[in-house]
Amino acid sequence: MSLPPACPDRPVAVLYVHHAAPFGGASRSLLELIQSFPPGAVQPCVLTRRGQFQEILESAGVAVLGCGGVSQFDNTRYSHYRGWRWLVLLRELAYLPSTLAGLLAARRKWGRVDIVHINDLTLLPAIWLARRLFNCPVIVHVRSVQQPLQGWRGRLAYSVLRNNAARLIAIDETVKASLDPSLDAVVIHNGLRVPRGEPFPAAPHDRFTVGMVGGLSRAKGCLEFVEAAALCRERGADIRFAFVGQSMRRRAPLRDFLLRRLGLSQEIEEELKARIAALTLEDAVEFWPFTTDLASVYPCFDVLCFPSHFDAPGRPIFEAALFGVPSIAAVTQPMSDTLIDGVTGLAVPPRQLRRLAEAILSLYADSQKRAELGRNAAQLAQAHFDADGNALKVLVVYREALAAVAAGARP
Repeated sequence: MSLPPACPDRPVAVLYVHHAAPFGGASRSLLELIQSFPPGAVQPCVLTRRGQFQEILESAGVAVLGCGGVSQFDNTRYSHYRGWRWLVLLRELAYLPSTLAGLLAARRKWGRVDIVHINDLTLLPAIWLARRLFNCPVIVHVRSVQQPLQGWRGRLAYSVLRNNAARLIAIDETVKASLDPSLDAVVIHNGLRVPRGEPFPAAPHDRFTVGMVGGLSRAKGCLEFVEAAALCRERGADIRFAFVGQSMRRRAPLRDFLLRRLGLSQEIEEELKARIAALTLEDAVEFWPFTTDLASVYPCFDVLCFPSHFDAPGRPIFEAALFGVPSIAAVTQPMSDTLIDGVTGLAVPPRQLRRLAEAILSLYADSQKRAELGRNAAQLAQAHFDADGNALKVLVVYREALAAVAAGARP
């Protein structure tokens, strides 16, 4: 892909704003984007919440500034505010001073930037503030399926985006379909380091292995994964079930107790281990350590499992595809750019334990089908998730936004 003709002879200075401290899918995607731009094309700096992701950015040599928190307004399909979840909004209100202070500190540290890139649509306060503090185009990445833009919450989100975002980038067609068409989002898939030539060969292992990759949380479907392991055991299948990840946040006994009582806690590690013990699955379910080295994980899997409650494909599906590993994903209506049911993997309804177990058992029993799905998944990854090609598409969005401002458009 070629860049627009009017390209400046200096790097585009971009401030990236990210909200989560743990190193998860959105943060990995951001890091890979930064590392995949053509040399000298982008001068990146990142504002993020203090914690693990900040440390990883520092070790990667990326200019980064940590803050106490970045405020969100969550209107996603899964975790929009309702019932006791309205209490989560109190935390986001408490993060507002830190969000403002962090953006001001970023302006003092790095001066004027050409672009502010907000790493999720939920960061509405940061979108509004960045537009005013930096007076430059604000690009918004949309990483999760949104609630319909109806009611006052939808109108609020739509208003902030329409009046402050120069362009929206949706990570796939499923996410784009959840947005108002008038927002005119462009689909640019998350980038993956896709090897040229043959798919990465599977590492030898002594037992059929189904794995989950990511933070240990209720919403990721971790409990369903364990219950599916029990159903597979009942059917006499000798399968290893592996969690690769960590708890989503550091333990704080009082906070964790209160969140559990209110039904708001996503922390599930202790509950998982208790359930595994109750089902006597200690020899079937394993916890592998967190790692950023994908090549040490996915080749050890026969199948990747993504039983998320979000009813949308997640990054581990594409990562597994990179290594020729098919996925079983909890997605009701998969789109052809992410998961093709029966071709690159299997789709099952969210929270349907028996359907999940049946899908695992079907691939356990059919090595030929597994291999076929894995080959197709690798081809899909090559077509849509190449890191260098997708970073170039994002760079085109930056250049177009800057060209529009140069032509007299409002930033």
